[in-house]
Amino acid sequence: MKLDRTRIIFIAIIGVAALVICGVAAYNIIGNLTDDAEPEVADISGSDIDNNGSTVSNVNLDSPDPVWGPNYNADDDLPTYICGADAFGSYFTLQQMQMSGKDIEHGFHLGIIPFFLNDEYDITEEQRTALLDSGQWNCLLTTLDSVALTSPGVITAIVDESAGADQLWGRDIETINDLAGKRIAFARDSVGEYFVYYALSIAQLSPRSQVTLVPQDSVEDAIDVFNSGQADVVSAWEPSIYDDEESGGEELLSSEQLRIVIDVIVTSRQSIQNNADLVQSFHNAWFDTLKAQVEDFDTAAQQIAAWGNNDWTFVYPETASEDLFLWLENVAQADLGDNAFVMRDTRPIISRLQIARRVWAASDVNIPDDNVEDLVNGGFVLRAADQPSLQPNGRPVNDTFSISAQVDLSGVSTDAAATLAVLPCRSFDFLPESTELTLESRRILDNCVVPTMSQSIGLLLRVRGSSAWPANEPPYEEEDILEVAEGRAQSVVDYLVSQGIDPARFIVEATLPPEERRGTDDPNLQAQDRFVELTLVTAGR
Repeated sequence: MKLDRTRIIFIAIIGVAALVICGVAAYNIIGNLTDDAEPEVADISGSDIDNNGSTVSNVNLDSPDPVWGPNYNADDDLPTYICGADAFGSYFTLQQMQMSGKDIEHGFHLGIIPFFLNDEYDITEEQRTALLDSGQWNCLLTTLDSVALTSPGVITAIVDESAGADQLWGRDIETINDLAGKRIAFARDSVGEYFVYYALSIAQLSPRSQVTLVPQDSVEDAIDVFNSGQADVVSAWEPSIYDDEESGGEELLSSEQLRIVIDVIVTSRQSIQNNADLVQSFHNAWFDTLKAQVEDFDTAAQQIAAWGNNDWTFVYPETASEDLFLWLENVAQADLGDNAFVMRDTRPIISRLQIARRVWAASDVNIPDDNVEDLVNGGFVLRAADQPSLQPNGRPVNDTFSISAQVDLSGVSTDAAATLAVLPCRSFDFLPESTELTLESRRILDNCVVPTMSQSIGLLLRVRGSSAWPANEPPYEEEDILEVAEGRAQSVVDYLVSQGIDPARFIVEATLPPEERRGTDDPNLQAQDRFVELTLVTAGR
């Protein structure tokens, strides 16, 4: 989804959605992708921008009526709060809020706009953005990358991270580098499209000129194109993605490894400006509902099932707990503690917004020119966190929300590590007669390595150092050359650790130059052996 989540479960219309859930391989890498070539798009199948960057021209601003809870009373003088959302497990907190009466308990009536519930709620991405931007809706549940693209409102809370639901599959493709020259299918205007662009950026592959894009109208269409052989790679989500097994598809990358898909609550600027107390009440009710879900999961599941429209939610009364659990096991929900952690220091979220804009810009998409720092307001979360009654006594189904989590690496085995991508940065300068990195080399690491490692908790980095073997009397020994090579690799690791990367996530190696280049005085040949190779590898367990 380009604007929010188009990954919706529904049977006859669009299919079964999955999660939608920082940065990019490099800030400057993305800049390198912005060449002048037009994107190559396989032939298989202009709106104006307002001051906030939102697409509003020629958009239908007639919102369907909200779905109200069973205790809704239009005459009780309680204010209303309207939220739009897809059929998605972690978004069902809204349904639970209605059915449990948490909205009324906190002094308002929640109205839900459930996308694609039926034809009445067939609302385009542009409409969703415009309806929130116009203030007709109070909030929209969507993805962070869509907020970066459209600026429809302000992020006021984090819902979750995708933790395995979003995946990239291919045939006979072992690394991201192998995507060069391949045909890649995805659902246009979906988070699957964003996932493709992000993956390409890791290997510094341009979506404009180095791959062939095969955009489709739905995730089902993208999978069909892949299965029919019209695409080599497909970006999709659970459970639809598993249909690719029938045509020999295999997983290349998932959001369990690369935590770039983040779901958020986006609040309209009008709501914040005109009725901040009501916005606070909604956030209090949201976290109160999450607390109830953690403390009594079975009851929460039954409440969601009792909301009805079970073929939309896929949460049924007879199997409610199991159904909801399946939705949530590959979603790292952010509870009140996680949210407070993020909102006390918003720099990681701001960074991810900046990176998302660079990803979209590299794909020839117009992005707003506003300040991304204005897209986050942590005050509502922090005020909720000051209320002891909202603190949960337990953890979500999946408690690996990575921005606040301390990742347990005790079970990681490097023996089972498989190469995912060779990073495009390889040559680093060191101070004379030293293994200390120059400032320019540190800048390269900041751009090429730090963003990806900070968001890829399921990946390790193999750091392989090499040193030239110059002529010398008496001649150098292998251990002399290996010592320099390992020292350079370790220097890279030390710097990355200083930038907050866990030292347990590095595999340090040293290598010798080929025998034919040992003992040479040729500076060109020597230069070939002075490098530090960086390889992303999957962690075996």
